[in-house]
Amino acid sequence: MIDPRGAPAWQQLAALLRARIEAGEWPPGALLPPAPRLRHEYGVGKATVKAAVDALRSDGLVDLERGIGMRVREPVVRERVPVPRAALITARPPTPDERASMAIPEGVHVLEVTVGGRVRGVYPADRTALSTA
Repeated sequence: MIDPRGAPAWQQLAALLRARIEAGEWPPGALLPPAPRLRHEYGVGKATVKAAVDALRSDGLVDLERGIGMRVREPVVRERVPVPRAALITARPPTPDERASMAIPEGVHVLEVTVGGRVRGVYPADRTALSTA
């Protein structure tokens, strides 16, 4: 349960929901309980549930489908992309064109690789592992 003296409530809730997803209670494709039910079950407010769900979306664990609910994402195989050791890697929200062309779900960032002041690549953060080795 949520400990009022512990970490922020939204972080605790996100960790609890993540654990239930990882344990298989909600397998890929399953809908999470609606926000009002989560609020009641964990004794938290609307903002806490929203922040926890936003964190899960940022981690690539769930998608929010308008009019349907929160759905557990299918596991994604990460593409390994080599980058030079001198590369600057920046995480940022995708542009609308990047979101469309790379089929990036809402809440997922991109990783921008810059070398010598020039952008060398932009990759969806939920499907990419950058490596200098």
